[in-house]
Amino acid sequence: MKKMNHTAIPAVLGAPFLFIDMWVGARYPDFATTAPWFSGFAGLIYITAWLRSAENLRRLLDNGKRDFGWYAIRILMCTLIIADISNVWAIVSTEKPLLFYILDAGWPISHLLMFPVAWAVIRSGIFRGYQQFLPLLMGLWFPVGMLLGRNDFALYFGGLYSTIVWSLFAIATARATNSTVLSYLTINHKNY
Repeated sequence: MKKMNHTAIPAVLGAPFLFIDMWVGARYPDFATTAPWFSGFAGLIYITAWLRSAENLRRLLDNGKRDFGWYAIRILMCTLIIADISNVWAIVSTEKPLLFYILDAGWPISHLLMFPVAWAVIRSGIFRGYQQFLPLLMGLWFPVGMLLGRNDFALYFGGLYSTIVWSLFAIATARATNSTVLSYLTINHKNY
C-alpha cells in the first residue's frame, strides 16, 4: 500500500478561496469594507494551499542538481511566502503602508513566475498529458485576468478558472508524490 500524502488535501480545499474572496468583494462590497480581514484570510488559505502544491512540485523537481527547475520553484515559493506575509498583515491590521503593497506584489509575481516553473515541469517530464501544462495555465491566470478587466464575466471566468486549474494542479502533484488519498479523483487512474 502506498503511503498517504495527507498534506495535499489542504491544497485542493484551498483552491476555491481566491474565487470566494473575489465573489464576496464584488457582491458584498459593504462587507469587504467593514471586514477587511476577510480578504486577507481567504488569501492566506489560497496562497498557503498553492504553497503546499509548490512544495510537492519542489520534491518532484529535485534531481540532485541545481538546475533551472531547482531555482525556479524555490523563487516561486519565496514569493508565495512574501504574499502570505501580506495576507497576515491584512488580517491583523487595516493600515496599509507602502511596505504592505511591496509584500502584496508577491501574489501577482508568483503568477508570472509560474511561466519558468512551467518550462521546468515540461522539460523534466514529471507529468504526462494535460498535467504538464497546468503550471502554464496557472501562469496565464493573472495576465488573462488583467485583460478581462473588472466585470461579471471576468469574476466568474477568473474564479472558476483558478479553482479548476489550482485543484487539478494540487491533485497532479499529490498523485505524483504517491498520494493515494487524492489519486482516485483523477480520470486516468490505473487502479480501478
